[in-house]
Amino acid sequence: MQSNIENLMKKWGEDLIRVLPGTILRIIWIIFLIIIMKHVVNIIIQALKLLMEKSHVDELLSSFILSLTKTIIYIGFFFLVIGGLGVKATSLITLLGTAGLAVGLALQGSLSNLAGGVLILFFKPFLKGEYIKSNSGEGTVESIHILYTILTTLDNSRIIIPNSQLANAAIINISRNDERRVDLTVSVAYGTQEEKIKKILTEIAEENSNILHDKGYTIRMNKHNSSSLDYVYRVWTKKENYWEVYFSLTEKVAKYFERERIEIPYQKIDIYNKAK
Repeated sequence: MQSNIENLMKKWGEDLIRVLPGTILRIIWIIFLIIIMKHVVNIIIQALKLLMEKSHVDELLSSFILSLTKTIIYIGFFFLVIGGLGVKATSLITLLGTAGLAVGLALQGSLSNLAGGVLILFFKPFLKGEYIKSNSGEGTVESIHILYTILTTLDNSRIIIPNSQLANAAIINISRNDERRVDLTVSVAYGTQEEKIKKILTEIAEENSNILHDKGYTIRMNKHNSSSLDYVYRVWTKKENYWEVYFSLTEKVAKYFERERIEIPYQKIDIYNKAK
């Protein structure tokens, strides 16, 4: 009995001595890959980024290629780690092939976003730095990645929109043209002379140096409300001056109307007390 136990212990010891070196080497190999992975990725990405900058590659295309390259490198490292564990790549591929339908369904949204990113880069509905509007949000285009596009809003927030949504949505590109029209609605009380309103609004526009005066102004009455007359007030400016002109006109209209004693209507509520 004791002899059998000794033989069994001896056999386990021999198996451990035989297997242990290979196991230790695999662990060391995996740790090595994990340590150098981040550094290798950074070196490759920085080198590729520098190369594309020297080649004057479109910035959106550049960010897409960098994102795609990083994904491919991580997949390559994954297979190296799997190999380090002793799993054959062919066995892994066979397993993935067997589960192909499930994987395809799981990645359906991701593949749609990838295709959407390619379509955006091909048709170029917007470029980096342009201000766009869509059903998913609005902001300045910061970058495009393999699955999503990043916009920066006016209050410096970030919107991350899946590429498939942008590729299939109607997009308003506000920055594509150099000039923008500023539209205001100016309301005045009934009884205010039309000629006086047009004169004041024309004077305000002529004083603003950021307005494109050669394109003219539109000042027309367009609506009769229950307590006011509404005028459409439209001028043209360079896209970079849009908000400056918008706020300046709004402030000047209030100031000039106060000076000329023109009533700006407001909502009124009549309250009647029922006699007892």
